[in-house]
Amino acid sequence: MKIYESLTLGQIIERGAAEVPHKIAVVDGELRKTYAELNRTADALAAALAHIGIKKSDRVAIYMKNSFELMVSFYALQKLGAIVVWINSIYRKNEAEFILNNSEAKAVFIFSEWEGHDYLKDALNIKKASATLEKIILVGDEKGPGVYPFDDLIATGRTKKLTHPVIDTRHDLAMLLYTSGTTGRPKGAMITHYAAVRAGWEYSLGVRASSKDIFIGFLPMSHSYGCGSILIQPLLLQSTVVLMDKFEVEKAFQLIQREKITLQLGAPPHYIMELNHSSRPDYDLSSIRAGLIAGMIAPEGLVSRVEKEMGVYLTSFWGASEVGPGLGTMCPYPSPLDIREKYIGRPVADTRIRIVDPATHQELPDGEIGELTISGWHVMKGYWKNPSETRKQAVAGWLHMGDLASRDENGYIRIYGRTKDLINRGGYKIYPYELECMLVDHPKIEQVCIVATPNPVLGESICACVIPTGDEAVTLEEVRESMKDQVAPHKLPDELCIMDDFPKLSGGVKIKKFGQGGLAELAEKDETRERIRKKK
Repeated sequence: MKIYESLTLGQIIERGAAEVPHKIAVVDGELRKTYAELNRTADALAAALAHIGIKKSDRVAIYMKNSFELMVSFYALQKLGAIVVWINSIYRKNEAEFILNNSEAKAVFIFSEWEGHDYLKDALNIKKASATLEKIILVGDEKGPGVYPFDDLIATGRTKKLTHPVIDTRHDLAMLLYTSGTTGRPKGAMITHYAAVRAGWEYSLGVRASSKDIFIGFLPMSHSYGCGSILIQPLLLQSTVVLMDKFEVEKAFQLIQREKITLQLGAPPHYIMELNHSSRPDYDLSSIRAGLIAGMIAPEGLVSRVEKEMGVYLTSFWGASEVGPGLGTMCPYPSPLDIREKYIGRPVADTRIRIVDPATHQELPDGEIGELTISGWHVMKGYWKNPSETRKQAVAGWLHMGDLASRDENGYIRIYGRTKDLINRGGYKIYPYELECMLVDHPKIEQVCIVATPNPVLGESICACVIPTGDEAVTLEEVRESMKDQVAPHKLPDELCIMDDFPKLSGGVKIKKFGQGGLAELAEKDETRERIRKKK
């Protein structure tokens, strides 16, 4: 029987403590904790939380940076059968307040301060106006009404007995993963214990991860990808995970060299920044044997470049909050480089995928581009307190993802972007990914993202947003010249927007293309911001 069949999330670390008690489970800065220590600390916290009234099915938010404290909080809540409500640590008061109120969270875990932001001040203000938020569990020295110091709770819990509730892994909820909310209010995807545990297992199959591996964990664990691959997977496999509270290239190099990291899971920008960093030759990164890449479409050639220049077996996969904290496709290990370069894999076990016409929902033949739909064990139970959005997303047993994809005759899936990414320029349909692949190797361009901007005649213009490789900015004329022999004239960019960085969605992984503060909006307003932008 597979280990995910009947295991609850809380039992993951109990199993590790029983089988490999003295093995290092977590490295967080100078802190190194074994499986036995992690489990004992989580037991103590769980017992203390039960003592102050936290029980099965209560919603409790974790609003913390990657840390040992976050891991203890997560596994303590899972032992109680509480439902973890994820809030990304880069969110601010309005975003956090909506999620806390929507989930009717009873408590929230926070650090008092991080990156110059006062989380305690925000939490206290939210609590004052909330009908449900009663408790703030704080990593910090402050005390007050309704504020429970994290370390004090653990000390108290060591003297109390923990009673484990009965958890139905197939039906009881483990977490709410909130979508990024680019087209409206965030929605909380309801995820069961079974889906979360099995997700951790499925991630491992893409790189043949095992107990011998050492993971680097810079993906935010509040995000679907980071939660499944960094918070759950390593501990399920009884591996070691080395944490980073945020990604910094040289700090990552230092940790890889010092800790002999073997697996790195990231997004395309992480690998691009590592490849282009001037200090890379100064570090011994040879311990990394493999990695995953997701969060956005990997630019053409990136997987090959990572393999050639860093010696890392790299493979893409596809996932979303609605199938979180897991994935729907993966290239089985090992797969040929040309497969990993072009495709996001085949459906994982017990998963069905169809490519359908976005308007009619009729299945399309192999090779045609349409909307990706999915069904299987990992699909969410629905959106929390949002049946209308659930009905809109889940139609006749199929989850409609809004991703443009095609399937080849061998069942491999290729991704092209979101249905809303499609640019309609004078009646011509243009896929941004096709153009991005042509520009990513331009010597003056480090990163590129194609978006639509309003055009009074054609409806939409093609705008190339680029981050240059150096001080010398690329021009629109150079961009068009480099592409003119590769695509039809109507696909050449009409506009160019030079940027220092691209806005990101809540996980800090995917580019935020749409909505307030999104790339499309920034590009449209670029002239008023006096950025470099030329029109043909």
